[in-house]
Amino acid sequence: MDEKVAINKNYETVGDDDVLLFDETTFMVRRFKKLTASRFSKILETYVEHNTQGGKKQIIDCMNELRINEQIIILGSEINWNSPKEGIDCQVLKIGSKGWQKGKIKIEVNEDLQLGETQVCINFCPDEPPEQKSPLDDIRQSEEYKKLSNNN
Repeated sequence: MDEKVAINKNYETVGDDDVLLFDETTFMVRRFKKLTASRFSKILETYVEHNTQGGKKQIIDCMNELRINEQIIILGSEINWNSPKEGIDCQVLKIGSKGWQKGKIKIEVNEDLQLGETQVCINFCPDEPPEQKSPLDDIRQSEEYKKLSNNN
């Protein structure tokens, strides 16, 4: 595991309007979640269809990869279907941020088989932990503090 990620295990949910970058392919989070849910549902349909036709294919065989598009193929072992994993290398551009953040994402897929609904949650952990803002920063920016520091 990357030492930086080992130190910073603060995964946070990314917003639907944020952008994901895998190598040279970008997705708005909203679209990536929709594609992931669609592909996951298709995997389950394939599994059910195959087993109702007398086959004995195991679900793990159907979940060996998640093909988002021609360029992006994520191995099933890299997706957090049920348990935490290290995460997938990715960059995130958050609304209001100053630029891309390198880090790892975790994909959590929840399928409600009774309702036929798939929910996808994308969590991101930056390689570099965010800079902590000191509680004194606001005081240091105040006019009174500047006047006092100029007098010394």
